[in-house]
Amino acid sequence: MTQKYFSEIEQYVPHLQQSLFDYQNEYYKIWKNFVNSNISLYKNLSTEFGFALPESNQKLIENINDEIVQYRSSCHKIIIKSIEFGKDYAKVWNDNEQFFDKSNQKIIQNWLSLFAPVSFENTNNLS
Repeated sequence: MTQKYFSEIEQYVPHLQQSLFDYQNEYYKIWKNFVNSNISLYKNLSTEFGFALPESNQKLIENINDEIVQYRSSCHKIIIKSIEFGKDYAKVWNDNEQFFDKSNQKIIQNWLSLFAPVSFENTNNLS
């Protein structure tokens, strides 16, 4: 019964992962093309009209860009650590699944023993 359930999931997950990767890749390309196109447009217009960005402004833009890269790098490290922590947690859970299963069986047996009917056959020997 569960074989069919998990078999379908195991076939679906790789396709889902690939689709998400492709989707992310396409949006990365959109963003990259958008930024490069705007920079190119700015350069062409500034050359055409003889406008030059002051050096202090160029330095400010470079500094902002460096800060953005550092921020994004920090975010990526946090995300990767969070994913690794979750993966390790799942691995520990899976590695200890038999322990949990045996513990649950013992708990059920103890509960059932509390509600099991008492046999009165041996009570005559107590008198």
